[in-house]
Amino acid sequence: MLTWISNHDPSPARIIDHVTKFRLSRESHHYSAKLEVIWWSVLIELEDTSIDQFAIATANYAQDLLIPVAYDCQDRKRVLATQPLVIYARQPLIERLNKSDNPYHVTSVRLGAVTPDRFLDHDAVQSPLPEILVDDETVVQAVIDDGIAIAHDLFRTSGTSSRIQFAKIFEAEPRKKFSKSSVGRNLEQNEINELLRECTFGGLLDEDLFYKKSGQIDLADEVFSTVALRKSHGTHVTALAAGHSSTEHCVKRPIICATLPSRIVADTTGHDLLPTLYLAFHILVKQARRFRTRTTRKLAPVVFNFSYGDTSGPHDGTGLYSSLFDYYFGSNAKPCNNEIQKGWLTLPAGNSNLARVHALDDPRTSHTNVTLDLDVLPDDHTTTQVDIWMPNSVIDKQPDFATIKVSAPFDICKGSIRTQPGQHTELVNSDGMEVACLAYQYVGGNTQRGLVTLSINPTANRIQSTDLASAGQWTVEICRTEGVSREPIHIWIRRDETLPGFRPGGRQAYFDNPDYKRFGPYGEPLAVDPPDSKSPIRRSGTISGFACGVSPIVVAAYTEQTSLLSSYSSAGLLNPSENPSGSPRLGPDLTAKGDDSPILHGVISAGSRCGSWVRMNGTSVAAPQVARAAGEGILDFPDDGRAWAIDATELCPFKLKGDPEITRAGAGGLRVTTFDNS
Repeated sequence: MLTWISNHDPSPARIIDHVTKFRLSRESHHYSAKLEVIWWSVLIELEDTSIDQFAIATANYAQDLLIPVAYDCQDRKRVLATQPLVIYARQPLIERLNKSDNPYHVTSVRLGAVTPDRFLDHDAVQSPLPEILVDDETVVQAVIDDGIAIAHDLFRTSGTSSRIQFAKIFEAEPRKKFSKSSVGRNLEQNEINELLRECTFGGLLDEDLFYKKSGQIDLADEVFSTVALRKSHGTHVTALAAGHSSTEHCVKRPIICATLPSRIVADTTGHDLLPTLYLAFHILVKQARRFRTRTTRKLAPVVFNFSYGDTSGPHDGTGLYSSLFDYYFGSNAKPCNNEIQKGWLTLPAGNSNLARVHALDDPRTSHTNVTLDLDVLPDDHTTTQVDIWMPNSVIDKQPDFATIKVSAPFDICKGSIRTQPGQHTELVNSDGMEVACLAYQYVGGNTQRGLVTLSINPTANRIQSTDLASAGQWTVEICRTEGVSREPIHIWIRRDETLPGFRPGGRQAYFDNPDYKRFGPYGEPLAVDPPDSKSPIRRSGTISGFACGVSPIVVAAYTEQTSLLSSYSSAGLLNPSENPSGSPRLGPDLTAKGDDSPILHGVISAGSRCGSWVRMNGTSVAAPQVARAAGEGILDFPDDGRAWAIDATELCPFKLKGDPEITRAGAGGLRVTTFDNS
């Protein structure tokens, strides 16, 4: 028997992030240890205070807090109107930070992933970062991904000489012989070269031994990386972005990289990835600023590639999702010794076009309340979360835009809340255990929107559990308040499916209204919403939440043989924002190859072992090809990366059939020559 319990306690109004509260309130069997002793990665935003001041203010929680040494003395002294900070913390501190009345000037909280204490070094100290002198016309290639085979021959100039100047391995136990780090390991080029020499016998590299010594693979200690498999996403992507045969002796494209923990990539629920991504970006930005040209002593330009998509966030160019790159390279970024480093970022548009994870309640096209059928799948070991984003409003005048009603499968009762502060209801089972939560919160900063989150427990667990949610068809009903607003309400299901190469666990929930037309007259999936569609489920607006910012070069995917956009490639438009900090982006900036043909999915690039080649597809393999081309364009192009993207499609065009709309294809197709088709 399931019962919705409305919470009239005003305390929910004081919660900063309800997803964080929901995850921290799960039963202990969902985690590997007691919640009180678990360390989490957490992304917070500080307002009008410094990191040093924050550390002093939280002295009573010193045993529950670790501020990474990646934040140097200058970072810690700086006072900004708002600044993101990644910390590692335990439950007591996180719960205090997640209250809006906290005294620490924390205005935003994003809970990351459980981080085993053995990967943390509480005694690490800041190491100096000496300059690296490089030849003129050098461009630094920076990659953030999982499972990067850093010993691959495409990243070397000889058997024991690596092109990788720095590698951050988040999921590796700290060792005294390597550079000190608060989490995982830092490997400098000389340390990588030393490992290559130690693991080379008779001119052949023992790759398994190398990755064990580097800390990337240790199955006995449950340290896993996709580098152990035949193909790994990070290796494939890094080779497309910066791979060169060792015989080329390519010295003008040094590589810096960060390998994300595989366990975070495996569980994509909620904000697991975001804190680690921010820290990885912070670390690589510091590393990129080490490179200076010998003759002019100027900072060498850098091209970043991050080939992951995300369906969460307001999708309007605001918030922590979209502003990451602008924080380091935007117009208000803090320069390095009064010098601005030229940097571009390539991102994939996303692969969610056909996933049925986006819906729209637009009273201008629909005159009735919108009801969404939400299919939550059986054997889903991850939380299902739905975000319902309201139109823009100011914190002091939050209109009651709608009443949100939710019902579980086989349940005649509905949980209901209004879009007002403090509104919160829980679904509990006959044992009194919470299995779902519906809550309203206001997201301030530049976003300035109300957000309703529906969080649903997993439908399966490897350990016997009594708080599992029901698989089947849930319903979400949005009842607009008459006369309040005619602006659209956007709904996204957060991505939670397990990626290829990992143990099955997450299964993606999706909307399944009967009026959604999935296929065309010949049985092919429809890649564009039919013009006469009345369904609230939309392919438009599926662009990755990471890719909505003003600065990044966002890349869609095409199929080379047919000259058509790949049907999975996500599209704009963005959620319109009244805030000046919002993005005017219409969709991707350009399109690159994601598939060779409808039969030969993907493109060829490096496998996990030297000399091996594999296929992967998606906008995540289209983006690094553009990053490779951007490495040539950034040297002389006078404008920003997005302007270069338009210019590049004119210089090296790939003609797309059907004249796809700019919201799907941007400026058009780009033909990129790489090692696999030259």
